[in-house]
Amino acid sequence: MKRSLVALSCLLVSLFGMNAAFADEPNHPPKLGIALGGGGTRGAAHIGVLRVLEQEGIKPDIIVGNSMGSIVGSLYCAGVPLDKIEELVVDGRLRKAYAPLPVPIQLIKKAGGKLLVFRKKRQPGFYDGQGLADFINENVPEDKRKIENLSPTFAAVVTNLLDGQAYRLTKGDLGQAVRASATLPPILRAVEIDGNLYADGGIRSNMPTYPARAMGSDVLIAVDVNEPLKKLKAKDLMNFGKTSNRMSSIVLACADELHLRIADFIINPKVTGISLLSKKKEDFKLAIAEGEKAAREMVPAIKSKLASMGMTQQTVSQSNSQVE
Repeated sequence: MKRSLVALSCLLVSLFGMNAAFADEPNHPPKLGIALGGGGTRGAAHIGVLRVLEQEGIKPDIIVGNSMGSIVGSLYCAGVPLDKIEELVVDGRLRKAYAPLPVPIQLIKKAGGKLLVFRKKRQPGFYDGQGLADFINENVPEDKRKIENLSPTFAAVVTNLLDGQAYRLTKGDLGQAVRASATLPPILRAVEIDGNLYADGGIRSNMPTYPARAMGSDVLIAVDVNEPLKKLKAKDLMNFGKTSNRMSSIVLACADELHLRIADFIINPKVTGISLLSKKKEDFKLAIAEGEKAAREMVPAIKSKLASMGMTQQTVSQSNSQVE
């Protein structure tokens, strides 16, 4: 009985202490952060979410992205208009930069008709991923090719394969950081930066809410583009693509569950049925539309929260929705 009371007392102290910490007035003007999760093609929904927030004058101070969230978030923070980002994603230019050839063709090309053996002194992967880094840097202004020069403040989340931990990249070459955040071995080779070996942040932190909080987000919006896990029948998993997609969905959903709990708002576009690796234009467009719809539903609650904290909204004329 005594042990139970002691445990309960410790729990209450912990909870009250935690609540007090979050309740304290910040020493800086409150900041709005957005965490953009990974999700392949489904991540196009981030474009729709950012578009609606812009239209409503809701401008973030911080954006943290992983994988596809890192791609969209980096371009946005570099001032690329959302209409332009949508064009780059939908018309296939992003996909071609990420993977110039389908994996089976690349496999045959590398193998030369023989058993494929990767060179010993290179990280294994069908692509080196440099095309993605070049794509990012070529589509942003020259003075925005360093992460520290971006506004809103941006971070790309990566997993360090050497120690197994997740990190946020907040300075250095933008293209290389995004490349690392979206690198999923063995499709792409892991990226070496400053002696570390980085890969997709989703391996450890697909929904980057903790990094966003650590960067000073007082109000945090999480954009979750994973499909909810529903029970399937065996006949629903009768091919490699569907089985692979299901496995990825399970891993991502489990990884995100805990991280979503610390967000103030969760925008969850209905992207069920869109494959993570879909190349279809209609799937990209559908994801964007669902992002807009889901964001619009959350706008009243977000505005109310911001107003209660004295956080003024920006005018739409200041947004980078405008095509220059």
